Amino acid sequence: MSRSTLTTEDVLALLNERLSSYEHRPQQIELAHAIERTFNTQQTGLFEAGTGIGKSFAALIPAILSGKKVVVSTNTIALQEQYINKDIPALKEILPFHFDAALMKGRGNYLGLRRFEDHLLEQSIDEEFVDWVHDTETGDMSELDFVPPLDVWLEVNSDSDDCFRNRCPKFAECFYFEARRRAEKADILVVNHALLLADAASYGNILPQYDMLIVDEAHHLPDVATDVFSNGISNRGVRITASKALKKVQAPLGLIRDLELESTEFFHRLAYAFPAMKTRIREPIDGAHEFALTLKQLKKWLEDETFEGVLDVGQERERARLKAKAIISTLGGYINCLEVMAKPDPNWVLWIEKGDNSFSKVEVVAAPLDVSGYIHDYVLDKTGLSSSVWMSATLATGGEDPFAYFKRSCGMQGHVIQSRVSSPFDFEKQALLYLPRNLPEPNTKEFLMKACDEIERILELSDGRAFVLFTSRSSLVQSFEYLAPQLPFPAKRQGEMPRKKLVEWFRETPKAVLFGTSTFWEGVSVEGEQLSCVIIDRIPFQSPDDPVYEAKCEAMKQEGEWSWFNDLALPHATMRLKQGVGRLIRTKKDVGIVSILDARMTGKQYGRRILECLPGMRIVRSLNGMNTLEDVFGPRIPEKQTSDTPNEVSAGEPNSQSPKKSGKKSGKNAGKKSGKTSSEEPGSGSGVKEDAGDYSLSSSESGITSWRINTNEIGEWSTK
Repeated sequence: MSRSTLTTEDVLALLNERLSSYEHRPQQIELAHAIERTFNTQQTGLFEAGTGIGKSFAALIPAILSGKKVVVSTNTIALQEQYINKDIPALKEILPFHFDAALMKGRGNYLGLRRFEDHLLEQSIDEEFVDWVHDTETGDMSELDFVPPLDVWLEVNSDSDDCFRNRCPKFAECFYFEARRRAEKADILVVNHALLLADAASYGNILPQYDMLIVDEAHHLPDVATDVFSNGISNRGVRITASKALKKVQAPLGLIRDLELESTEFFHRLAYAFPAMKTRIREPIDGAHEFALTLKQLKKWLEDETFEGVLDVGQERERARLKAKAIISTLGGYINCLEVMAKPDPNWVLWIEKGDNSFSKVEVVAAPLDVSGYIHDYVLDKTGLSSSVWMSATLATGGEDPFAYFKRSCGMQGHVIQSRVSSPFDFEKQALLYLPRNLPEPNTKEFLMKACDEIERILELSDGRAFVLFTSRSSLVQSFEYLAPQLPFPAKRQGEMPRKKLVEWFRETPKAVLFGTSTFWEGVSVEGEQLSCVIIDRIPFQSPDDPVYEAKCEAMKQEGEWSWFNDLALPHATMRLKQGVGRLIRTKKDVGIVSILDARMTGKQYGRRILECLPGMRIVRSLNGMNTLEDVFGPRIPEKQTSDTPNEVSAGEPNSQSPKKSGKKSGKNAGKKSGKTSSEEPGSGSGVKEDAGDYSLSSSESGITSWRINTNEIGEWSTK
């Protein structure tokens, strides 16, 4: 069989036949066909693929069979490694034809051999680092078992502004250009979102030309775009840049001294004017224009300097010009940021951050308010791109078009093939969703102590083996300090050791409890009974003091076309909550309990909307009668029923074995009221009734509600 005669089903059958760990999944075939159709019709595809589908194989197989050059972009290193070290090698082993694949990272991740040797002449470097340089075959800093000092790495890594290209004596050995050569040859090229966007913004000057694009972990791309297209200036950065200008290219001493003095005064005034650690800047900043003029003087000197006075021995003159070019690039970013500070632009968001109260680091950041135009123009509308696929386990957020929020965030317009493919896991049998009764709302003073008492009860039921996830660091610290000393289980919190070490500790420690914040809401997979419980303190609405979020809300209120709550706050919180909930069930054998301690999940209309987007777990309102997870998943839990009506039983009550009918709405129309819909902002509105149309809650103290939503509808959507 050749590439042209093989079908997607053929390849999946080969996987099933030759890969012992492979498991046949109808949902994977469904997703693969949808992606194949997207590629064949040269369109944009948007797919929410539930946990356990195997979306990487579903995307890779049509990509490889197409015979075209495809870029696969991920957000996390873990998923990159899965593609390049696990999934792609498995396909190479079974396919009867050859294809090339490569991983490419940003240029700054690779060692620059000439720059290393130059730096070694100026100052000594740790011997362990020198040994690595002599032994490495890739020059990729991720190989290091230790983290070199940042200032050292920035002097020795590969840098486009300090590169002789084919005139470099180390060009034939260059790690970066070797990575580029592998990328040119590759049929499948794996990158991260930051590199994808940097290439797009450079009009394709970083990555080789490609025909099709797969964006995995797509929900992260808008946030990464905000970072990539932002500018910043800090007192520390200016000081380092001025020092380089003086030492590396002999800039005039008087000009450098004036620059350093003005920088010190400017950032001190800023720090005193904005005493908080992080503050949004709304008004023009005095002195920003003048500071920009001083930086422009240095920039002009560097641009005009020919360096003819430098003896051209060992390419010294060319080296000076390259170093000047690098400093010019840095100064350009500083000047752009200062100009926004001098004359604020409504399309940019400005804020100041301080490293500590000593003013040792003061930084101002200018970020674009809306990155959808950048993503549309630079990625979706990229020259030569015939088709793109965007996928994640968390993209849909409810509503008439469940992908509307994400499409708006990325500037997706026109015809889109979109699909929600549900997980192969039987969440109704494998997981309970515990929504406690009688807890106060999270914004009240008494919430945290009441929540801690509830956490303790849940951990007793799960026998430890839990992630306890918080939306703020302060809540995490307070809860941990209160609970950890009295828990009969080993407990650690985020910050006690590096993230990777914490996850290893959790996996290896019986009955462990890990307290974490945003770092552990996604990208962590613990299979088996070691993780049997996930507790989430509240709906993860974005912090109102986040400058970009605050500015977006204000802009939406002023424009009036969109609701800041329904079209921004709620969809973002829904996607985030789905990520946290997704930590629990990772295989078909996993069972456990998820608990969300936020009374708004049942007391507010928008809580019901969020529930519609979560996996179809059975809802529990009380833990009465449950002592262990064996009690929870024992014979008193009814078998899955096929009726359209949700099922209720009362766990732990002897006379509650027969199902009790309550609301009639289900499926894609769940949650819709006849004639109107209602949404409320946090802190407003009335509570949900016991018999609600979109899902039902038992009137008994410990009701279990089974409900499901059909998420396997593939459709097409056009926006004008």
